[in-house]
Formats: sequence, structure tokens, C-alpha cells
Amino acid sequence: MNAFSIDTTRLNLLSLSMEELHFYLEQPDRFERSNIPMISRRILTENLERAIKMKIEKMKIADEMDHPWYTYWLIQIKEDGFGAGMVGFKGVPNQDGEVEIGYGIDPQYRGRGFMTEAVHALIAWAFQHPQCRSVIAPGTERTNIASNRVLKNVGMEIYQETEDKISWRIDKSMS
Repeated sequence: MNAFSIDTTRLNLLSLSMEELHFYLEQPDRFERSNIPMISRRILTENLERAIKMKIEKMKIADEMDHPWYTYWLIQIKEDGFGAGMVGFKGVPNQDGEVEIGYGIDPQYRGRGFMTEAVHALIAWAFQHPQCRSVIAPGTERTNIASNRVLKNVGMEIYQETEDKISWRIDKSMS
């Protein structure tokens, strides 16, 4: 079961173990029986599959206490129990205290503020740790309007722009 969880008004965020990540990739039915009634398979794109495999490899060598920084947190909707998406960091904060965030949600659950709520909650969790001073989202595609809106809504600010990408950050002092 989950080592860490975050409870918000409408969501449960559940940190996934290496085993749970593996089950989600290889045996989603087994994952569902052991954790939640139903989990989105629409978010399991080729990119997410590759990211999960990388997370598992990093978790194998990371200190177990650092696993919440490497894993995905399942976004479970309280209203219906559905595992609608994932949010997570790409590892522990670097030497500057920065950590990168990434996320995705089932198309059926978009536009209802669930991702904003999840990202906000995970940033708050990160800022409880002294080593984390900033959360970043570098290189967000300019055309990904929904993602950029989430980042703006959680209080992130633009720190770099190119013709096709926007890089966002929020510092602990801003939150």
C-alpha cells in the first residue's frame, strides 16, 4: 500500500511504490484490485510508460525515504474513487533546492480544476521539506494551454520563454 498520501478537498494523492508502478504498467487489473476500484488507462501514453520505467530504475538505487520524490502520485477523485491521473517530481531537489514537477490527467477529468488542486497539494508537500526551495516546470509547450493554466493557477511565474516553450517556477518564499 502507499507509504505517503495527501488528502485535499476533492482528491487523495497516493505515492506509488516501485511494485505499484510496475503493476500499473504490466498488470493494471492486479493494481486495481489491490488499491482502488479503477485507474485511467488513457493517460498511459508511450511517454508516460517510458517515464515510469525511468522512475523505477531511479527508485531501485535511491534511498527508500526519497522514493516520494521519484515516484508518481496517483490522483484519486474522492467523488467516484477513480484514479484519474498522476503527478510527481523528477527526483530529489538539486543542489540549488529546485525540483521539477510533471503531471497528466485523463481527458474526461480535464477542465474541472483537479490537476490544479493536485499540483498545488504536491508543491505544498515539497515545501514542507527544508531541502526544497523551488518547484520548476521547464520547457512547457506554449501550445499546451491547459498545462500552462495549471502552472499559473498554482502561483508559478515565468522565468524563461522561447518561441515555443515557457519555463515556470515557484519559490518557497512565494507560496
